[in-house]
Amino acid sequence: MKAVYYFYITILLICLHQTALAQQPSLQGRVINQDKEPIVFASVHFEELKSTISTDNEGRFSIKLPAKPQDLHIRVSAVGMRTRLLLIKKQDLAKPVFITMEGLSYTLEEINVRPLYESTLNSNSSIVFDEEAIEKIQAFSLMDILNTIPGKATTAPTIDAPQTITLRGIQGGAYDLNNSLGVPIIMDGIYLSNDANMQARAFSQWGMSSAALGGANGTPGGDVPFTGIDLREIPVETIEKVEIIQGVASAKYGELTDGAILIDRKAAKTPYSFVTNINGGSSNFSVSKGFDLKKRLGALNLGINYAISNPDPKDRIKQFDRWNTSLMWTVSPVKNIKNTLSIDYGFRNDEMKFDPDDADQQTSLTKNTNFRISNRLNIDFEDKFVDQANFSISYSKGSQHSYKQWLLNQLPRGYAYKDTTGIYEGVVLSGRYIAEEEILGKPITGSVNLNLSSKIETGEILHFISYGFSGNYSNNGGQGIIADPDKPRWINQNGQNARPYSFQYLDPLINYGFFFSDSFNLSLGNRKLISNLGLRLDQQNGSWSLQPRLSTTLRWNSNLNFNAAFGISTKSPTMVHRYPPPTFLDIPLILAYNSEDALYLVYTEKFLADNSHLKPSKSSQFEVGARYQTKTFSTTLNAFFKSNKDGFHTVQSYRKITVPEYTYQFDESLREITYQSTGKTIDYYNYGGYKMGNHLNSNSYGVDWMLNINKIKAIESSFNMSTSFIVSEENNKSFDVVNLIQPIKINSESIWYLAYPPKSNNKKLNMLSKFGSTTHIPKLGFVIMANFDLFWYNMTKSKYGTKIQQAVGYFGSDMNLLPFPEDLDQIPVRDVTLNNSNQPFIYGCLNLSVAKEIKKKFRIAVTAYNVLNIQPEHIEYSSSNSEIFTVNKYNSPLSITGGISFKF
Repeated sequence: MKAVYYFYITILLICLHQTALAQQPSLQGRVINQDKEPIVFASVHFEELKSTISTDNEGRFSIKLPAKPQDLHIRVSAVGMRTRLLLIKKQDLAKPVFITMEGLSYTLEEINVRPLYESTLNSNSSIVFDEEAIEKIQAFSLMDILNTIPGKATTAPTIDAPQTITLRGIQGGAYDLNNSLGVPIIMDGIYLSNDANMQARAFSQWGMSSAALGGANGTPGGDVPFTGIDLREIPVETIEKVEIIQGVASAKYGELTDGAILIDRKAAKTPYSFVTNINGGSSNFSVSKGFDLKKRLGALNLGINYAISNPDPKDRIKQFDRWNTSLMWTVSPVKNIKNTLSIDYGFRNDEMKFDPDDADQQTSLTKNTNFRISNRLNIDFEDKFVDQANFSISYSKGSQHSYKQWLLNQLPRGYAYKDTTGIYEGVVLSGRYIAEEEILGKPITGSVNLNLSSKIETGEILHFISYGFSGNYSNNGGQGIIADPDKPRWINQNGQNARPYSFQYLDPLINYGFFFSDSFNLSLGNRKLISNLGLRLDQQNGSWSLQPRLSTTLRWNSNLNFNAAFGISTKSPTMVHRYPPPTFLDIPLILAYNSEDALYLVYTEKFLADNSHLKPSKSSQFEVGARYQTKTFSTTLNAFFKSNKDGFHTVQSYRKITVPEYTYQFDESLREITYQSTGKTIDYYNYGGYKMGNHLNSNSYGVDWMLNINKIKAIESSFNMSTSFIVSEENNKSFDVVNLIQPIKINSESIWYLAYPPKSNNKKLNMLSKFGSTTHIPKLGFVIMANFDLFWYNMTKSKYGTKIQQAVGYFGSDMNLLPFPEDLDQIPVRDVTLNNSNQPFIYGCLNLSVAKEIKKKFRIAVTAYNVLNIQPEHIEYSSSNSEIFTVNKYNSPLSITGGISFKF
């Protein structure tokens, strides 16, 4: 930590020296509000200069101009203010610029309550939510915002189950885990990492998709190992801006494969704000305030959020609680230097309480706390060598507790508990006891980022160079998996039993990377080509990966733009992927008991897992698009192709194990069960476990089309539409091991195990349209929004049809994979009928929202989801028995969210 401290001080001293250098010609400006007061820390973005700076304590800003300046497009945004877009002609650049901003209000002539589809410095195909659009959603968590983007169904807010995001990819199972893992949440430039989360049972016993503890009585558990963070932990009331990168991200961002979510929080003077939203048994309360500390002490922002949810308020058995507190101190001690210190504390409790009517006495809980401190230093040099520098450092420490109990009532069972290979006498359990599962974790993460930017002129071309370094640290000092041999929940599950496994002595994961990018503009006659060429080099789990990121936009004219991008990105394995518990195969030799004695003789074979071979998962994405914009409407069309390779997944494997054969009898004189070896051995082939590997591969391609019709004054309404069409194909190169019901004969040997192509190799197609209208009456401060989701098609189909006709090979007596002999008559086919499913009809869901503002201080909003309460049904009959059927319902029932917000 001392080295980081000295490095930070050195950077600060260099910055102070550079800012003292002589200033070059620059554009000067000032940002004020309607009362002529300066707006401190407003964000001023210069599109042609690829630069974003902040106003100082007097609302002033200054930026160096190139030798041959051109017209400048400027975007000015500030907390609680309507964003301003300006065009400054090159002949006016020598004049000071004065910008007046209006406070956000429904009484303004123009408001923005819909997401914007923009080409930003971070991506060609970003979706941006500003402060006004975020407030209108009445979100309980970040997930409710993300559910409004193209391709996502708009649903009523819920925080009763874990929420993770997936973008542009195949859905289901391990694919969801990998996709979400590859979508980092970056808040105020700091990665919110889940890489130290190890709240999972041994995946050698359970597989990756089932390793997390479930909740009691079939409810979802609260843990999210192997994936991205739980979005329920992120309230939205203190968020100023959300940018969703679905396509190719800038080379600045590492540790991603499927996009990124960028969050900027409010960091300026703001009024007291109280917000509450209620939906059914869920309630959300938030209080925030931004203080102006005066005398160059900057602004202090405080926020407190509390959420509680009971799916069934009548019994309150299932309950979710969330506390979040945040402090941000933003200060500009001298001109062109801005520093932000952030301290966050969060608590989450997802609990299933004891139900007196439950004979199994099931309970479960997932309790997490997290403390995070981070600091960001931003400097505008206006120097020849470095224009801007951003340095950030973050440290986070948490505590995680997962617990589940179940009253078991069964026959006496034998339980193996030793952690060494050999034959021993295990424990014979009575069969009736309170079984427990428990995992204790203490995740620790840290990050450091240094980003520099410079401007270089080569002839007529101005280059905007960005370069930097990033590093991430992950560790876990928790007690780990707690396994009490007197209270085991699962006995001989997949031939294994749980053992204690400590996280305290595991090596930390350290990943780091470097990036370089060059943005430049070329004039092609009357047209302009804006390009960004980037390269990233990451070291992840001992592997180096080179990741080019290229994007370009062709401005055909003032209305029409074309864009294209290509990028390769990678995500490292996390600690739970990298450090699995050992595998213990427990083979019962004798289980005997009577009223006087009990004996469980067991053979245990221990295998140490080494996942150092895991490579980072990898994504290659290409996208093209076009945008046409007029004063009346705008439309955007994006098409993409994405190839994901080396995703993390577990596959089943089996071993041949040979053990001695024993006989036993009850010795009347000793009054105990005795045993002895027969001298013979027994071969077992059905013992094994799941192994982690880079097995998942898929290709996804699709089109997003968005259309926005600007406000029609005669009816005070605007309209929008989006359609998302995605096709995903699994292309896994591994195989499934299938245990046959009846063996087949190969070379006079009975074969029980065949290797087939993965049953999960499916093709999926999804098409969803979203239609919306916004009616805004400024004089009344009144807004009505209607949204209609139209579900055209959702299909899952096996690439093999209904049968896998050809197996890959078979497993011989040594359990090695062998090819089939050429003279083999017949190989059993594999039925994959259940992998095929189709949405039976087209259906839709209408949502309606109404909001009223009173005196610019008080807002009342009501949103009804599935306002017509339409829930179409489809009955699926069993192929083997026409009397067995399943009723599938589409759309959730009518749900209403009511909320108020008050600012003073």
